[in-house]
Parts: sequence; structure tokens; C-alpha cells
Amino acid sequence: MKDVGLTYIENCADCQEGVKSITGAVTYNYIMRPIPIGLRITEATVQELHQFTHLDETQMEIRQTLTFLETKANPIILISAEYLARGSLRYEFSTETLWSSIQLMRISNPQAQIVDALNHLATIKLEEVHEDVPLKFIHLIQLMRFGNLADIEGIWAQFKTKPNVRKWILDAVPAVGTLAALKFIKKSFLAGELSIPEFTQVLLAMVHMVTADLDTIKMYSGLVMSHKVQQIPGIREVAMLGYGTVIARYCAGAHVCPVEILKPIHDIAAEVTAKNDIAEITLILKVLGNACHPASIKPIVKVLSTSAFPLKVKVDAILALKAIAKNEPKQVQEVVLQIFMNKDLHPELRMVAWIALFETKPGMGLVTTLARVLQKETNLQVASLAYSHIKALTKSTSPDLSSVAAACSVAIKMLSPKLDKLSYRYSKALLLDGYQNPLMAGVAGSAFIINDVATILPRAVLAKARVYLAGAAADMIEVGVRTDGIQEALFKSPFLNEDRLPRMKQVLNALKALKAMPNKQPLGSIYVKFLGQEIAFANIDKAVLDQATQFAVGCYIRELAVEALKALQNGIAFQYAKPLLVTEMRRIFPSAAGVPMELSLYTAAIVAACLKVQAIVTPPVSETISIAHLMKTDVKLTAEVSPSVALQTFAVMGMNTGFIRAASMAGGKIHTFLPLKVEAKFDIPNANLKIQAFPVVFPVHVATARFNTSAVAGHIGEVVAERSITIVPETVVVQHSQETLGSTGSTGGVSSESVTPPAMESEMRTNVPIHKTLCSVLPHIGIKVCMEVMSCNAAFIENTTLYNMIGQHGVHITIARADGPAVEGLELDVQVGPRAAKKLLKNINANTETSKVRSILQKLKLTLEGEQRNNNLSSTRFFKANIFNSPDRSSSQSFSSSSSSNSHLSKARFLGDSVPPLVAIIAQVVRVDRKLLGYQLAAYLDKPTSRVQIIVASIAEKDNWMMCVDSLLLSKHKAAAKIAWGAQGKHYAATIKVQTGSSDTSPVVHFKVKWEKLPTFIKKYAKRLSKYIPAAAQMTGFSTNYVKNNARQIEFIMRVPTERTLDIVIKTPAMTLSKSGLVLPLALPFTSESTYSDEEKDFKGIMWNLYIESSSAKCIMVGKTLTTFNNRQYSFETPYSCYQVLVQDCTTEHKFMVLMRKDDVSEHKVLKVKVADIDVDLYHQESAIKCKINGTELSTNNLPYKHLKESIQIVKKGEGISLYAPNYGLQEVYYTTGQWKIYIADWMRGQTCGLCGKADGEIRQEYHTPSGYLTKSPIVFVHSWVLTAESCLDTNQCHMKLETVQLERQMSDKYHSECYSVEPLLRCLPGCVPVRTNHIVVEYYCFPSNSRLNYTENLSSNFKKNEDLRETEVHMDCYCSESCV
Repeated sequence: MKDVGLTYIENCADCQEGVKSITGAVTYNYIMRPIPIGLRITEATVQELHQFTHLDETQMEIRQTLTFLETKANPIILISAEYLARGSLRYEFSTETLWSSIQLMRISNPQAQIVDALNHLATIKLEEVHEDVPLKFIHLIQLMRFGNLADIEGIWAQFKTKPNVRKWILDAVPAVGTLAALKFIKKSFLAGELSIPEFTQVLLAMVHMVTADLDTIKMYSGLVMSHKVQQIPGIREVAMLGYGTVIARYCAGAHVCPVEILKPIHDIAAEVTAKNDIAEITLILKVLGNACHPASIKPIVKVLSTSAFPLKVKVDAILALKAIAKNEPKQVQEVVLQIFMNKDLHPELRMVAWIALFETKPGMGLVTTLARVLQKETNLQVASLAYSHIKALTKSTSPDLSSVAAACSVAIKMLSPKLDKLSYRYSKALLLDGYQNPLMAGVAGSAFIINDVATILPRAVLAKARVYLAGAAADMIEVGVRTDGIQEALFKSPFLNEDRLPRMKQVLNALKALKAMPNKQPLGSIYVKFLGQEIAFANIDKAVLDQATQFAVGCYIRELAVEALKALQNGIAFQYAKPLLVTEMRRIFPSAAGVPMELSLYTAAIVAACLKVQAIVTPPVSETISIAHLMKTDVKLTAEVSPSVALQTFAVMGMNTGFIRAASMAGGKIHTFLPLKVEAKFDIPNANLKIQAFPVVFPVHVATARFNTSAVAGHIGEVVAERSITIVPETVVVQHSQETLGSTGSTGGVSSESVTPPAMESEMRTNVPIHKTLCSVLPHIGIKVCMEVMSCNAAFIENTTLYNMIGQHGVHITIARADGPAVEGLELDVQVGPRAAKKLLKNINANTETSKVRSILQKLKLTLEGEQRNNNLSSTRFFKANIFNSPDRSSSQSFSSSSSSNSHLSKARFLGDSVPPLVAIIAQVVRVDRKLLGYQLAAYLDKPTSRVQIIVASIAEKDNWMMCVDSLLLSKHKAAAKIAWGAQGKHYAATIKVQTGSSDTSPVVHFKVKWEKLPTFIKKYAKRLSKYIPAAAQMTGFSTNYVKNNARQIEFIMRVPTERTLDIVIKTPAMTLSKSGLVLPLALPFTSESTYSDEEKDFKGIMWNLYIESSSAKCIMVGKTLTTFNNRQYSFETPYSCYQVLVQDCTTEHKFMVLMRKDDVSEHKVLKVKVADIDVDLYHQESAIKCKINGTELSTNNLPYKHLKESIQIVKKGEGISLYAPNYGLQEVYYTTGQWKIYIADWMRGQTCGLCGKADGEIRQEYHTPSGYLTKSPIVFVHSWVLTAESCLDTNQCHMKLETVQLERQMSDKYHSECYSVEPLLRCLPGCVPVRTNHIVVEYYCFPSNSRLNYTENLSSNFKKNEDLRETEVHMDCYCSESCV
């Protein structure tokens, strides 16, 4: 058996456990007669049958009969030759793959025939590609496969200077796929006859279509390693990836894949690994992943074991192992399992290793073992991804994952369901699949969202789509994106003030054991895999970002804009055509008749387009164009485009040789063509935009689709006489008259006209063929769309899928001009600003339309007044956390709001009487008779009353259709709107109300939609949609309660118990849906109104504060309780007069630092912020908040303060003071009496340290000391971040130090032991005595007194040993004698 084009198709054994996709059997029958010397075979018959099991009716049968005729006494002359022992009689494939199964061709002179085919294709008009061009393209490919290198070179020399022929050659050569075609590409490129774009597209297609054998690999290796390819960036990467692809394709079809073919790649891998060339290592890993050879595991593991390589390289190494896992699951499983189990590795490495591990399809024992490991997992990112993946796999219906799904069903019961409540800021795995067993078809999609810190952008995303069909499977496409560092690169200031470093180092010296984190390299990357092979990748590093920044801020954009405008003024004409051999899949196998049988599928397509663009700019563009100049220009742009697509596909089943063909063939054709002409006018000074679409020449044949099944037979001697017979005869169709549904009725309607077919003879037993035409007139625009449907099938034999497909089917869609006045075009006119009123074509005056609008507004007034009386929700601002108004104040505000709203409602009127429209939009049909037809929209805004009105009305003379939308902001917590439409705006109506308040100190939003009357079609589709609501609710975790609610109302109630959870109730007329504790990916912004400064109470300021609240990590301290960035609370006593690190940038850049100390006199907490070249002190003095900058007091009257060079400012906010330094990662530091808040930028998550934590979402790993030790005691954690002194002479007024405490105690075995505190504790300096003390529980490590080990004061290296807990005294404040000072 020989396969062509099936390299990337995996044999899905699990899919065929119950039933095989293709089955077959052979029977032999012999008739023998006795003769004097024995028996004589007089007749031998063989019958071979092949059947598609999922289509029982699809069978392929071969019969051969040999009959004895006579006996001849001629002696048999033996051939003298050596015979090789082959074991059994086997069919030897020869030239079967060269012959196309869709047409017979007599090859006499390949070069001349190729020239004829090229000349024919070169004459094709690209304005509208003919539907038979794809077949001609397949014919060209077939001819070129018979040509040798000399033939192809001769054709190239003849046509390479003719662009219309050259492109057809370069598009056909990759699909030819012979060694001669590859040699031609190599010689042409090295000779400089191919441009870079041409070579790139040819190479991308060639590696997937060329016949993969040892000669091909050798030839391709020479091309890849050539000096020219190696010196061109981009081309080299594409060629190297293709090298791995060619090796993988060869190994997929070979019984033995020698390691020697990978030797050049392995040599390069060893060389670049020794040189630590990161870019080259990344490329080689991707090549090894494409090759998928088990021998590559060893060099990949070497990369993983080298600590000097960055994280991204190791991730690429694991992804390469993931690609090899399908060929060698056991070896890969051992490697990635070790990586996942190593908790000292980076979480992203472990998560990618988890993904690769499940590519090996682990068994029940391993999956349950992994579940037990996850029970003790401390990293929530890893636990979240693993749990969500296991949970998703339990619901998988994919047959190749059935054993894994069963194992996951057991494992999920061992894990805590609390992991399911983690928000989408944690790593997640998503899986969605479906499989239909009778059809043996299905699709599966998976996505892994990987994060190592709880930032808005994920660290990496891996998504894959997989397809199942007829017992086979294939990974269609896979995309991986990394965004690590991109967020930081976009928002961090590129010019950090270096004067900050000495100031930071003075403080960092006090934290001797501090371990700095590595800087995040601004890096993003993307890769794309098609059919399991990586075809492209790109890395975005700091150099790329710098180049993009220079391009954006430089003069390049202006120069490009000038050149583009000049080109548009001169006119642009562009033609494009791209032929593609989309599919060529063939399975050729020998038959009992001695000739090959074949199953094949061909698909070819041609995509073409013609584009003409012309611009007229007034005044003309000058060389020194600027934004100000563009704002004064009037641009008219005209564009004509005519895209067309032609596609043909053939499915063949039967006998195919170079001499004879007999097969059943199903063929399909699709052809589309849609010309467009658009004109746009941009009057920038007058804020006007006008777009016009002009009709094309009618009729336009937009789309045609045909499908036909036939039986073909012929031989090479008479190619022209090849017979093709439709399986369902055409005479059946002709015997029936046409049945037509045409457009003869009113506008927009559908009418029918049919002719009854004549009576059929009873013996024919056939269905009546369908031949219908459905037409519909698009209202008002004078266009009629008709769809002609033709179908004749064999369902009269048996009503099954196959018999319904067999026959002739066709669909033809045409756009034609409708009856009535001619239409010149469609026009959309948008006017903004004071000229909007003049654009309106139909006036709404006070005598007619105003009374109608007033009736609508009066209903709205009554509705809203009733809502005010029945208001049961407190009038509390929605954007609040835990600070609400007192009852008296709330009541006062409610009364004031009610009175104000009543005064506004009493003025229910048409706003057009008092204010001009803000914007006017007219959409109309321009007719020859100049009658108005279309709609106009006018929007009005009345700022004093906070009212917005939108009036949509028909501009036709006798059409009174209108829609009125009137919305009113009653207060900051209530808004309402009413929509009315229909004749005079009175036929249908709906009211929308939105109200915010609080319930049990939690914010609440109440959204209500109530209707009076709705159109019938809305009710119809709403009923259909309501049938799917229960299933959707079950999938999303909503509970459903079938109760009868208001029949004309839908309510949506949302309660916010915490910043990251929601309680939702949805009431429909037939049911109530509810869900509590819905986890949000982002924190909702809650800010008390009192904390806004006067400058921030405008819209821009409020939006900025909402952005800070939702995106930033927040650390708060109120009294003695501190809430970390990860929302973990703990209480502690603050040591006196000693600074503690609240938060600092723990990378080597040290961009900022925030310190806190407790004043020993006032006992108020003081903050010190170190950022850029300034030190800012925020403190409390005499019932007021004070501020110092570099030791100089700054009066609050002089606020806001703005740094001269940096984007740093200090402002008064509410009752306190805020400092902003967003470019340094310090979003805001807010300080007021009794509390403070610190916000860090989203891109700083995971890069901070101090009492506020790392902001990485890992609440199980919160208490990290400066040395990196994870303590269980929050008090030990707090004391570890104290900036201690060396002696009494230090100027920081801190008279304490950290030292290891030693205890002595008698062990139970009567041996003495020495115990040391795992972490140093606060102790007064020598010469000082404690004034205040506290008792805490401390961890000690004990060892026998006679141990010879030399333990130093810092025993952090022993924290993994067994520990004892003891209550110990620590010093909180010290007094030093005069002799010490």
C-alpha cells in the first residue's frame, strides 16, 4: 500500500476499536476437472471487495476470471537469472503515483505540452476567474511531474521574463514535488533568478509537497547549508524549519529512520550549545521538534540541564519534547515527569512539562500519582492549570483520550474543588471537543493559558485544533504566544533616573541577605504550527521594540504617509492571482486483479482580485505634510475591487494506471464573483464623511456551486473517447418540467409559480428532481437576489446519506436589478458638529412630530416617577468598597435626587426645539427620480438635564415610521431610557431602567427591561432561544428555577460581595437563573467618593482611578492589620523607630522603595518613598498630613507637585496625600490618618518584595523573608524586613539588630542539644536595653551538642530540616545609654 499526501495524518487506533474505517475481503473460486494425469483447473475466479464502514453503501469491487482454453505443447524455456529471496509475493510499485486519477493524459512531449498549458493559463482574465481554471492548474502540475530537470529549466529560460507566465511556473513547481523540481529551485535561487519573496513562498510549500526520500534530504540539506541561504535572515529560519519537516515526512513512511540524517542538525546543536548562542539554540530546538526523531531527546535534555540558558530556551526545549512525544512517548514521559516533579524549577517550566506529559497519554497509575502530588502543591498557578486540565479531560469525548479521561475521572475526586474557584488570572486549561461515532468524525480544541503572576496579560497561551475523520486524526493548527515582558516594556519608563541608585543602596545594605530577582527581559514571541509542523515563528525582543519606537516617533511614518497619498493621487491598479493545490491525498493498493486500485481526493483553488484606487486631495499634498495640514484637506477616494474564487474538488475511487482508468468520481465546483465600487469623501474641516456605493453591471453571478457523481472509463489509446456517465441519468432531470418560485409579488415578498410535472411511468421508480428559483427583493435599494437550486439524487433507491449525495446538485446565486425606478447608488452621510442640523432631510417640527414625541416622553415621566416612589434600594454610590453614607445622609441625597429628577421629568420635551443635533446620519438610496428613500438619525444632548435623545425616522414622503430613544440620568445611581418605534413611534415600546445601590453593605446593580408590545418575529426567535437557556445555564453553573415571573419583563440583578466575585440573578418570564460566587478575572473598581480629589472628580480622573483600582495590585494597612497584594491579612506590632520595607522593586533595577516606621513619640506610622532622585516623607503632625521632599517640607498649599524631569507627582487627595510614579511601577501611594494604600502597576507583579508581598497571587507562599526562606509565622516575616543598625552611632535611630537566638535544653534521651532560631530575631544593640518586648512563636533547628558541624548564625540553609516551635521574647524598642551613643 502506498500513501500520498497522508504524512501528517495519524492512524487513530482508538477510533477504530469498535469498527474499522475501511474493511475488505477476497474470495477465490476454482473449477477443476479430472484428467488422466491429475486435475485441470478449467476456471479460476477472484472477487475482491472493499467497503467504507461508516457509509455501508460505498463499496469497491474487483472481479477477474481466468478460463482454460487449450493446451499447447511448446516447451518452456527457463530464464537464466538470479532470484532474490523476498519471503513472499509482493506488489512492486512503479510509476503509479505519477498518473492522476481524475483524468487520462497521453504524455508524448512533456516540455511542449507544459508550454501549451502555460500559454492557456496565461491568457486567463483575472477580473473573473473561470470555474475550470483549477482543473487546468492540476493538469499543468501533472505534466510537469513527467518532465525532467532539463525540461523544467528549458521552460523557465523561455518564460522567466514574462511575469504572467512566470508566476504560474513558480506556483506549480512546489506542487510537482519531484527531485527535479527541488533541484530547479535550488539552482535558480543560488543563481539569483528568484527574489526573496518568491523563494520564500516556494520553499514554504515545497517542503510539505516534495517526495521525501534520502536523495531529497541530501539535496535539501545542500540548499539549507549553502552560504547564500545562511546569510539571509528570515530565509534561513524558514529553510531550517523545512529541514526538520522533510526529515519527519521521510521517517513517517520509512520502516527504519537512520540517525545519520540528523547528524548535521545535531552537530550544529552541539556547537551553538557550547557557545551559548541563544538565538541559534532556539532555532535548532524548533528544527528538532519538527523532525520528531527520538535520537534528538539527548541534545534537548542537555539544553534543559544547562542552568545558564534563559527560561524561554528551556520552554522551547520542552515544546520540542512535546512534538517528539507522539513517536516516543515513554522516553519523553520520563524526562517531562522529572521536570514537573521538581518544585525548585520555574512554574512555567513545570506547567509546560505538564502539557507535554499528557501528550504521552499517561495511564491510570501515573495520573492518580500526579493527583496525590497536586494535593501538596504550594504553587497555585501550577495547581490551577493542572486541576482545570484534569477536570476538562473528564468530559472529553475524543476516542484517543478515552483512557486518559477515565483516569482523570478518578483523579478529580482526589483533588480539592476549591481550586476550581480560582479566577482566570491563574493558569487555566480549556478543552472543547465533539465526536460522532457513526460518522467517525469529530473536532477538538484546547487552549492553555499560562501565567506565573496574576497580571492582566497571560505569560503564554498555547492553543490547538485537532480533527478526526474516518479513523484518522490530525493536528490542524497550533498557535503559541508569549507576552512575558511586553506589558512592562510598554508602560515602564525607558529612561530611569540613575541618581536613585546610591539612595537605594544605602537602604539595601541593611538587608544583607536580600536575594534580588532577575530582570524581566522585554520579550514576546509567537509560533504557528500547521499539521504538527512549525512553519513560522517570531521573537520580539528589546531591540525590536526599540526599532518600532524609533519608527513610531521618527519621521518614517510621515514619509510613508506622504508617499502613500502621492501614490493614491496618481492612482493604484493592482492585480493578484494565487493558484493552490489545497489537497492531494491518495491511497494506492494492489488488487487481486494485478492492477492498482486507488482512493484519492484532489482540491485546487484559484484566488484572484483586481483593485483600482484613485484619490483626489484638495489642496494637494506637499512635501512637508503635517497633521495640521491634513486637518484642512478634503479627500475623495474612489475604489473598485472585483474579487473572485474558483475551487474544484474531486473524490475518486477505482482503478487507475497509466494505460487504463475505470472509477467512480464525485466532483464539485465553487465559483464566486462580487465586484464593488465605492466612493468616500472626507471633508475634515467640516467634520463630514460621505460614503457612496455604486451599482455594478447587472446581472452579477455572485456564486455557483455544483456537485456531480459519475462513472468514468477509458484507455490511453483513445483519450478523447473516454466515457463519463452520470450515475443518476440526466434524462431523469429532463423529463420533468421546471418548478419555479419567482419574485412576482410585492416588494420584499416571495411568490411562487410552478408547473406540474407530467405523470411518470410506474416502472421508473424515481423521485421528482428539484429545480427551483427563489427570489427576494431587498427593500428600497432596487436589487433582486435570486437563488436557483437544482438537485437530482438516488434517494429513490434508499433514503441514506450516500444515496442522497449521489446525483447532480447545484446552487446558483444571482444579483439583478429589480423592477421600478433605477437606483444610482447607496449613500451614507455623517455630519458632526454645528452643521448637523442642515443635513437633516426631514424636519421634526413642533406642530406635528413634537406632539408624538411628547406623548412618548410623558409616558417615560410617569414610569420614572412611579419608580421613584417604589424605590427600595438605598441611594448609595455604586463605586464603594466598605465606606457607605450614614442613613441620614443617604436619605438626604435620595430626596435631593428625587426632587431634581422630578424637575427634569416635568420638562419632558423634544430637545430639538432648544438644542441643535450633536450628530446627523443619513442613509439613503439615491434614485433617478430623486424621491427620498432611506432613514435619518439625529442625536441630541442636553447637558443641564443630563438627557440624550436619538430620533430615527424614515425620510420617505409618505412613510411615518419613527424610532425615539429617550434616556435620562436621574442621579449618579439611577438612569432610565424608553425606546418606542413603529408608525409615528407608537406601535412598539420598551423601557430600560438601571439602578445601583447596596444590600448588606455590598454594591448592587439592578437592570430591568420591560416592554409593552414587541414585533412578532422578536417573540418568535425569543421562544426558540429560550429552549437553549437551561442547557447553557447548566454548562455555566447557573441554577434554574422554573417559576412564572412578569410576562413582559426581564430583570438582571448583580450583587458584588467582594471585588472579585459576583452574585447574579436573572429573571425571565418563565424561569429564574441564579449563581453566587462567580469569580472574575479582574478586580472590580470600588472607590469611595470622598477619596477623590477635586481634579479627579471629572470623567478623566474617575476613569484613571477606576483603572488603577482594577488593574493594579493593592496593599492596605488600617491600624495594625495589613492586607498584602495577594489579599492576605495579618496583624502585627510595629517596632519603634526602625524602618521596615513595605514594598520595593526586587529586581536589580531597584526602581522604587517604600519604607515605614513607627514614631516613638506620636506612635503614628511614617512612610518614606524612594523613587527617582527624590525621597518623599509622608507623616502625621498636629492633626495634619505633612510631606517632605529630600528633607524639605512641602506645604499642602503648594500641591500638586510635579517632578521637573520625571512623570512623578504628589497631589492632595481627599483627606490625605497621594504620590504617583507609574513609569517606575509605583502606581500610587496614598497616605492619610490611620491608614495607607500602595498600588503597584500590573507589570510589576511578581517583581516586588517586602511586607506587602510579591503580588504573584501565591497566597500559600506569602511570607518570604529577604533570604528567600518561606516562614510560617507572619511575625517572623515582619521582623525580617526591619532595617536594623550596626551600632548606636547609626543615624536611622534604630537601636536593634537581627541575630540568631540560641537555646539549650535536655532532650528525652538525656543528651544535650543546641537549638538555633531558623531566622534571626530582633535584639537590642550591645549597650542598649529593651524598653518594649513581645512574645512570638519561633522555629528552631536543633542538633546534638557533640555534632562536629559548624553552624553559622544564619541557619536558613537548614529550613528543610525538622523544626521545633518555641515561644520566644523579641525586642520592640530599645534605650541606649550615653556611653553607647
